[in-house]
Amino acid sequence: MTTTNSLLVFLKYPEPGKVKTRLACEIGANAAAALYRDWIGLVLRNIQAVRASHRIVGYFDGADVERFSDWFPLVDDWLPQPTGDLGARLTFAFEWGHARGSQVLAIGTDCLELNSTHIANAASQLKDHDAVFGPASDGGYYLVGTSRLVPGLFDGVRWSSSLTLPDQLERCEQVGLRVALLDKLADIDTADDWRAYQQRQGDRR
Repeated sequence: MTTTNSLLVFLKYPEPGKVKTRLACEIGANAAAALYRDWIGLVLRNIQAVRASHRIVGYFDGADVERFSDWFPLVDDWLPQPTGDLGARLTFAFEWGHARGSQVLAIGTDCLELNSTHIANAASQLKDHDAVFGPASDGGYYLVGTSRLVPGLFDGVRWSSSLTLPDQLERCEQVGLRVALLDKLADIDTADDWRAYQQRQGDRR
């Protein structure tokens, strides 16, 4: 079945010294890259159930697409990230996605507790809202989606800070969007984040 919705997954080639640099400060560049490689596969496997309704697009950076071949079976399309800050890359991704269909969602590969249920919930929210965000515990967001193209949506946002989501919600208010929020989840950027995630997984087991 041909789907008209896009789910873009931000991912970077897991080269030591180029990924998860804050985590690498404590556990080393090779270990951090190896963990991140595992996380890419985990996140992609966690969202496979939505492929019936959304094209999964690997929105990649850091290497030619051929080096991502380990994950080809889990992804429908591949799209290289342009240069620029996160706002510029999100803008490009959403313009690309909305030119090809209706809903567009984007996620990263830092939130290991994100799964297909969150994606389905976000898609459902977009039936009655213009935008949806998944708040991250560090003040950013692990998911963003829109039901239509919103020019300038990502303007004026202070990225990679505790003010990212507040700035983004203020921008949504400025342009008159109806916004829905998902449950708060945690990204993994540091060794403390990784240990906290492992603790939560242990508690669940």
